[in-house]
Amino acid sequence: MLRLVLYGGLLLFLASGCSPLRRAKPIERAVERSEVFSRGLTGFVLLDAETGRLMANVRGDRYFTPASNTKILTLAASLQVLPDTLPALRIRPFAALAGDTTPRLLVQGLGDPTFLHPQFRAWQSAFEVLRQRPEPLWLCPRPERIQRFGAGWAWDDYLEDYQPERSALPVYGHLLHIRQYASGQIEVWPPRFRDSCRTDTTRPALERTEWANRWTLPAPLAYGHKTYWTPFIPNNLPQLLADTLGKSVEWLPDSLQAYLPTDGWQTLYGAPLDTVLRQLMYPSDNFVAEQLLLMCADRRFGVFQTDTLIRWLLDSVWADLPQRPRWVDGSGLSRYNLITPHTLARVLWRLWHEQPRERLFRLFPAGGRDGTLARWYAPEPGQAPWLFAKTGTLSGVHCLSGYLVARSGRVLVFSFMHTNFVGSSNPWKQEMERLLRQWCERY
Repeated sequence: MLRLVLYGGLLLFLASGCSPLRRAKPIERAVERSEVFSRGLTGFVLLDAETGRLMANVRGDRYFTPASNTKILTLAASLQVLPDTLPALRIRPFAALAGDTTPRLLVQGLGDPTFLHPQFRAWQSAFEVLRQRPEPLWLCPRPERIQRFGAGWAWDDYLEDYQPERSALPVYGHLLHIRQYASGQIEVWPPRFRDSCRTDTTRPALERTEWANRWTLPAPLAYGHKTYWTPFIPNNLPQLLADTLGKSVEWLPDSLQAYLPTDGWQTLYGAPLDTVLRQLMYPSDNFVAEQLLLMCADRRFGVFQTDTLIRWLLDSVWADLPQRPRWVDGSGLSRYNLITPHTLARVLWRLWHEQPRERLFRLFPAGGRDGTLARWYAPEPGQAPWLFAKTGTLSGVHCLSGYLVARSGRVLVFSFMHTNFVGSSNPWKQEMERLLRQWCERY
């Protein structure tokens, strides 16, 4: 009798223990047998959001290039380190020097990407303070040097709007806005660069000298206008601010660098953190990503050294991640970044338990509605979004990681990572949408 009881208990234990495995097998088979995914290399992990239980794992411990899925790490770091409102600038009155009757206002950058940025016009209180102060400005450089590009970035993308240069005190998002009319007229913002733009009808596309702010435009359209967004080199910051503020702006003289005061500084604040994070996640803004990671480093350690910040996060805050990522920038522009689907899913799982659901779902693009997901993963008419996720795309790479809200109301965490394919990523998007919709209905 005892043997029968033990045998029955063993069968019950095995049945209960194997049931998750049986549920996972169809998911894993669907991924492994996909004709689309077989044209490259795919990694996939699915977790239960509440328990963290691993429901499916296809090469989840393999390293992939995350592309803009790296921004999930930047999002998590920003939520960990930055305050609810971003610090924009530090200012301090500076008494007149001997023989100089003019007091100055010292201004030091804190890396804020929203200062004079066209997407953040509603949050320019720091600019208004500078404009209303009567003193001329002395800009104070930071002692650490910030490389214009991140490690592993494509140097020849310097003309592309997705790769502006990084700095301690960015202005206008480091992007030049050019509008070229059929008449040949050119409008430029910031206007200081107007004389640096010319038209050459023999050129096939917009060009810029790599190390100088000089642009050449192709022939205008026969009617209407063309619009260009392209990075500028932030090497004339005092002149740009002087134009905008209507007052004298200069760099702090080198002779006074050693006497820069350490006390008496006032911090001016700018845009709400969540507003900036949505700009990071919805249109996948690389410039915002890079500046946010710089700000996190400055906030935590007082220096713009992102490698120090990353090492601290991976050694302490995220020391329990299943596989340690190779993380080198904030945006994912670098192919040096490497992360596993399992690790990325665990970061998402941590966010789920650290942040309110409503806040988290507002920060991630919703399928069929926001940013890079506006044309994909749409809900049925009249239904709420069912997928909140971040895309990541480079040549031969496409990733999608985030949260799936099943028909039952259950939330699942997933990470799809694809690499080593050629051509458009659309077939991979279509296949992921097909499978994710199936799992939305099943769970």
